[in-house]
Amino acid sequence: MTRPRTRVVLSDLDDTLFDHAHATRAALDALHSSIAAFHAWSLDELDRRHRDELEVLHLDVLAGGRSIESARIERFRRLLAAAGADRPLEQAGDLARRYRHAYERSWQPVAGALEFLEQITRAGASVVIVTNNVVQEQRDKLARCGLAGLVTALVASAEIGVSKPDVAIFHEALRRAGAEPEDAVMVGDAWSTDIVGARAAGIRAVWLNRFGTPRPDASVHELRSLEPAEVATRVVLGE
Repeated sequence: MTRPRTRVVLSDLDDTLFDHAHATRAALDALHSSIAAFHAWSLDELDRRHRDELEVLHLDVLAGGRSIESARIERFRRLLAAAGADRPLEQAGDLARRYRHAYERSWQPVAGALEFLEQITRAGASVVIVTNNVVQEQRDKLARCGLAGLVTALVASAEIGVSKPDVAIFHEALRRAGAEPEDAVMVGDAWSTDIVGARAAGIRAVWLNRFGTPRPDASVHELRSLEPAEVATRVVLGE
């Protein structure tokens, strides 16, 4: 494969390369079957409520107001309270630990992610992760999923103090890659942060839309999967 016009692939991590949705669903399934209060909801409803609480409390973590662990405990306190459980605060710590254990046990890459990064690397482009999270959590995911060796740099919002879609986090990723906006492409699953932010920074964007959400702007290239890797690579590198 010849060297691409695109020299740097900026990539989101959660639900782009790391299958956060799978790990979360597996962990919630384990809790749903064993926690009586959660039987009032379907697994889909628990998943939806958990996702809402996670998004709100994750902002506190990124802002430095909470640790990941305390946010997780508060998340489950709120869920237990909403489900009508007795003494939700007393149960939340144990439930948060059980969730985390099941979540980590279910870590895996998004289908095709490893082959996709291998193709990108063979094509002569480098990969920089741009993520709204803390550094160690994301490093652990990359390592456990066998992706770390294919990544040149990790730019995490908690480290640099701004989150996607702020253009500053994209500029920092480009700086670390020694690249200009026209040299790069951003791949991500979250339209409002990955796609909007990259385009504001002057970077071409490719939307990974694994769940078939309507595309807000047809001018943005869309992938429904990273498989087959050869096709995904050609779209991302603009070949």
